[in-house]
Amino acid sequence: MTRPNPRGLAPFPPPGYPRRVDDLIEVVPYEASWPAAYEAERAAINARLGELGASFEHIGSTAVPGIAAKPTIDLMAGVDELRVDESVVEPLADLGYRYLGEYGIAGRHFFRKGSPPTHHLHWVRRGGDFWWKQLVFRDFLRTSPTDARAYEALKRDLASRFHNDRSRYTASKTSFVTGTLERAWRWSKAPLVVFDLEATCWEKGTVVERQELIEIGAVRLEADFAVRGEFQRFVRPTGEPALSDFCRRLTGIRQEDLDAAESFLPVLASFVDWAGPGPLRFASWSTYDLRQLRSDCRRHLAALPPPLECHLDLRQRFSEQRGLEPQTMKRALELAGLAQEGHHHRGLDDARNIARLATLILKS
Repeated sequence: MTRPNPRGLAPFPPPGYPRRVDDLIEVVPYEASWPAAYEAERAAINARLGELGASFEHIGSTAVPGIAAKPTIDLMAGVDELRVDESVVEPLADLGYRYLGEYGIAGRHFFRKGSPPTHHLHWVRRGGDFWWKQLVFRDFLRTSPTDARAYEALKRDLASRFHNDRSRYTASKTSFVTGTLERAWRWSKAPLVVFDLEATCWEKGTVVERQELIEIGAVRLEADFAVRGEFQRFVRPTGEPALSDFCRRLTGIRQEDLDAAESFLPVLASFVDWAGPGPLRFASWSTYDLRQLRSDCRRHLAALPPPLECHLDLRQRFSEQRGLEPQTMKRALELAGLAQEGHHHRGLDDARNIARLATLILKS
């Protein structure tokens, strides 16, 4: 990413930035003018940046009719190619926006206008994790007055307790937001795609940067946790195409399976097409599988498809629910009283077992 600085712009906090004023927390009654304020600001930004093809959405509490909120309009701009350089920062600076970098959220570029702030602009990948979480959460609150009022009450309480501490205010909302977002995903009938990857490996020297994908296995669960489809494809590695004896013994995958397979990018495209359009989530046991996908994308000079950013670490969720250290999938099955099925270290069989765990974890 190019870090623009023609006007002395820099990531947060720039010299002299009035953090104390901007970080004050004030929750005020809902104002009917907020939607119009969003539309006016969206039009102003689009007039300057329309050639970049951004899609705009009104997000945050001011986008939920009837509930109290901080009087700051949050705009989300989704683009296919996430870049922030002079072509973005300069026009926004003319409109009064300060560029503050990612501001604590990877993959989200944050702009703030006014002091105290009147507008926030979140520049993100269209169809990625931030994009769908914001829309699903907002739309759920719009249709669930009970949850919206509970959120309002929580914010009022936290604002009174942490009036001068934005970080504690935000952190104290996490538990409520996480639980509400889980219900929102099911309310939106978003599928959960549970996937497991197998990659090249060796008895010594196995690291993600060296490994290449050799199999994708996945199970698609609908909002009611019913299985609606399965995916399994081998992937032909290109860097070190010959499987090690260790890898063949561990996975049961044969060299001829890979020699007849397509390479990474066509298989990845087939996987994303099979999963379907958003909103949907991808889930795996730990973050290893997502890291491996990112590594293979870099190897093939490709960007990670935006839907795959919507990732849920089921191992972390399992550990949090049970107050345990992170567990292997095999041990988690034992703790849950479930028998392991199929061949361990095969993509589809492991995905099936993880999907059974996902049903227990997310239904509770």
